Amino acid sequence: MYSTLVNVILVIRLNALYQIFYGTEGLRKHQIFLSSVVITQFLVELSVCTALTIWMQTRVVEPPAGVPWPGCMLRENPNTSLTLPAWIIAILVSTIFLGLTLRLLYSSMKVRFRRLEDFTISNIKDELRNIQPMTLMLVKDSVLFYFP
Repeated sequence: MYSTLVNVILVIRLNALYQIFYGTEGLRKHQIFLSSVVITQFLVELSVCTALTIWMQTRVVEPPAGVPWPGCMLRENPNTSLTLPAWIIAILVSTIFLGLTLRLLYSSMKVRFRRLEDFTISNIKDELRNIQPMTLMLVKDSVLFYFP
């Protein structure tokens, strides 16, 4: 559930970036898409947590009388295949957010690079220095997910 809360913050930041670069044109579609992505992730994570809870509840072994075990134990090792959908949706959502962030970054640079001759390393470095701090922070946060 933690990743859903983090993604809500990312959605708010992406929404602000979208408004900065595009204004209110197409904003409603953008908001609906981002909201549906986060809600889908939340529902998948909730169903995975529910399935794991039910699976673990049926496999709990109570400690015998007189044995001072703290807590409880399971009869079998946890089934990690139950968590696979949550991992897949988390990576998919992060990739969508990274793609949208890079698209917004590119669209902000595309305004200044009209010709192919303008697209040089030195011009790109100058452009990266002029990027808004919020955009730069969002790009760094999105890329850090893939390269820890």
